[in-house]
Amino acid sequence: MGKYFSDVVDKAIEDLYYCYDSKRANAAADALFLAAKEGDGDAYYFLSRCFSGVCYSWDYHPFEENEAAAYAMLHQGISLGSAAAVLGALRMDMLTPELQEIMPFGSIKEAWDVIYEKAKNGCLFCQYMIGNTYYFLDIIEIEDRKEGEFASREAWDNWRREQMEQSIPWFKKSFLGGMGLAGRNYRNYYGSGRGDLIPPVYEKKMEVIRQGAELAYPDWMYNYAFELYYKLDRAEEALPWALRAAQAGHLFGWHIVGDIYWDGKAVERNLAYALECFEKTAGYGNDPYGCRKAGEMYFRGLGTEKDYARAVQYLEQKDEEADDMLGICCLLGYGCEQNPARGKALLERSRSTIYKNYGLGMMYAEGIGVKENIEKGVEYLKAAGNYEPAKEALKQYKKSLFGVWRRK
Repeated sequence: MGKYFSDVVDKAIEDLYYCYDSKRANAAADALFLAAKEGDGDAYYFLSRCFSGVCYSWDYHPFEENEAAAYAMLHQGISLGSAAAVLGALRMDMLTPELQEIMPFGSIKEAWDVIYEKAKNGCLFCQYMIGNTYYFLDIIEIEDRKEGEFASREAWDNWRREQMEQSIPWFKKSFLGGMGLAGRNYRNYYGSGRGDLIPPVYEKKMEVIRQGAELAYPDWMYNYAFELYYKLDRAEEALPWALRAAQAGHLFGWHIVGDIYWDGKAVERNLAYALECFEKTAGYGNDPYGCRKAGEMYFRGLGTEKDYARAVQYLEQKDEEADDMLGICCLLGYGCEQNPARGKALLERSRSTIYKNYGLGMMYAEGIGVKENIEKGVEYLKAAGNYEPAKEALKQYKKSLFGVWRRK
């Protein structure tokens, strides 16, 4: 038997939550599968977390979200007597009356007491769980408290505030002890506050983020760099933290490094290196920002030769933020087969940018996929401002003596 759970589960918790290593995480999941088959209820619970999405793990964890599988595993964990599964289901809004009926505890409080004892004895993950029960006020249901028990609304609010405040020492113990994930709600407590009960305190939020960065948690080094650069405009301080985060495996750190070299505020501007940074993260997949930035640089020939085909490859892997450039490529057949209908649809739904205005300008002025309307096209081209292709396109049109726009 392990110190807190079974040997397999204790080791899995270390590999899943006290480090940022996908190989160890995958190995932990494999071990949990075997333990679960042998009837380990806690193994079922920690497997369910693996498939519950990024909110329940660190960025770049190797598991795909599968809510149905997560619920099935929670069900098994609860039926096998896992107190962690009971509290986990409560936190995930999955502790249905059916599950409460099959749990071998007289109440949710009995399950909470089991996890509380493990937390008190030093289990970092259980400290995080107990912190969450206070932070999200699950403690109300755990202790079966009701507003009507209190003398006034003010007394009820004071009690709830006191409960939320109790989350902080638990989060802090877990976070400083080695569980980076515990810092999320520790930070959010100060960063967002808790409704009308807890006001936000930005300085405290930054203190938590800095602590995580100094502990060399990759996600917290990234978060610290993000705040320094994007919120506080302290690029010189942000750069080393962003590099450390990226080199430790938090690929979004390359976003910040790339932006710093793109802007040239704290370093000499280097567009070729900026592109290299964006491609490092864009190549991972599921990264709209990196794909848009890399796509834009190939689209415009920034830091590299203009390459529409390469631009299209990146822009196709994006969200709607890149519809403007991809729309131009489809409309005009740049780097892909010409498809005016798709180009028009992409441009019309894209956000307002110089690229959108240029694309719509070319579409109407040249009658590509729509009825030609030079006047309307010229209006869009003018709205593209100093964008060089738009300025060049405008040279092809002039107003007649009667005020009608036509080709020269």
